[in-house]
Amino acid sequence: MRTEKDMDHKKNMTANKKTRPGRPPKNKASIKDSGFMKERILDVAIETIEENEGFTVREVARRLGCDPMTIIYHFKSKDGLERAMADVINAKVIPVDPNAAWRDRLKDLAFQYRFLALKYPNTFPLLMKFWVTGPADYHHAEMVYQALTDAGLKDAQVVDVCFGWYASMLGMAMAEVKGLLKPVSEDVLDEIGQLSANEFPVMSRLLPSFQKQKKGSSYKTMVETMLNGIERFRF
Repeated sequence: MRTEKDMDHKKNMTANKKTRPGRPPKNKASIKDSGFMKERILDVAIETIEENEGFTVREVARRLGCDPMTIIYHFKSKDGLERAMADVINAKVIPVDPNAAWRDRLKDLAFQYRFLALKYPNTFPLLMKFWVTGPADYHHAEMVYQALTDAGLKDAQVVDVCFGWYASMLGMAMAEVKGLLKPVSEDVLDEIGQLSANEFPVMSRLLPSFQKQKKGSSYKTMVETMLNGIERFRF
């Protein structure tokens, strides 16, 4: 015959089993809460890295008011967190019109990536860290593969050119953020103006063009150059 003590012990064992640490929630409400927590972690992680190029899981956890292991539970590792952060940025790319010309589709995507690089300068480099960032990236890659296929490239060419297209567009976007593709500064223009025309005849000749260069013109020119190269490459 069971005593009252036995019944209390059974209740305690059942309660402990339900709340055993390390087990993911099974009811629908908890699953939704888990998804919300992941979104919140990603939002705070992006805010953190945009305020400071270097960031840690511990700092993100401090801002959230949770244990760092909560973040690791959801993303497995810091790399997992960074990959998810990159996919958040990728998800902001608007799908291109599949009926548009292949050049227009690739141009649209290229300038969207430039916009994101300028808006999220510290998070954007994560897009170059991973071969694919997740669901959003697969969708965008499919758009690029389709555009290159519509351009007339063979399958082997599509793969190689797609890799090069991504490296070029993302790399140029980051180069503009870091300063390499920005118009020449006044200090450097002064330096060029003081160069010997005999020793540097071409740079001296180009000084007026350097002075007139507009923001974003290098990126635009190189996008067109890349597309022209793809058009010639298909034959």
